[in-house]
Amino acid sequence: MTMKVLGGKNLPPYWERFDCLQRTAHKLGALAGHPRGVFRFKSFEEFNEWKEKHSLKKQDNSNSDD
Repeated sequence: MTMKVLGGKNLPPYWERFDCLQRTAHKLGALAGHPRGVFRFKSFEEFNEWKEKHSLKKQDNSNSDD
């Protein structure tokens, strides 16, 4: 049962909004292109190298689709 409030927004039930949020997060996660998991780096420089390697890999894949 949905209750209407005068002067307020009639939002869909919270489970419908949550479902929409979950679907959007799943779509965005698939587009992120980063590997999942926990990574440990010995230095900030090592992290930067890893990040550049993975960002270049993503850019190369997106350019090959053209």
